[in-house]
Amino acid sequence: MRKNLFLAGLLIIGLISCKKQQEDTEDTQVSTEFVDEHTAQKSLDWRGEYQGVLPCADCDEIKTTIVLNPNQTFYSKQEYIKGSKSEIFESNGNFSWDETGFIITIQGDERFRRSFKVVENAIIYLNNERDKTVTDYRLTKR
Repeated sequence: MRKNLFLAGLLIIGLISCKKQQEDTEDTQVSTEFVDEHTAQKSLDWRGEYQGVLPCADCDEIKTTIVLNPNQTFYSKQEYIKGSKSEIFESNGNFSWDETGFIITIQGDERFRRSFKVVENAIIYLNNERDKTVTDYRLTKR
């Protein structure tokens, strides 16, 4: 009798352990799927106006304003500063997200194509190869 009671107890403990292990596995799968969907494109409030200064090869600096619209269009105003002179260029066009959902490329006319990493309340200018951020050149959301 004691032997049967002991075996029944072991069986119940084994069943409870298996059920707990199955629940833990299901929880892990759900959280992994959630992390995979967490991108700047889906999670951040990226729409809006950004301002800052960008680098310039043949001038002192480029004062820049970029507006990102929900329909993936943009407006850009760039003021090229050369000493006491300045020249203003405006551009409209589309932007697209890369496959990671963290980098946008804005494309206006043939002279204007730039890539930015989207972060909380800012976009960070990327070099021409899009592999390194130029952290000194951050446009801040207004």
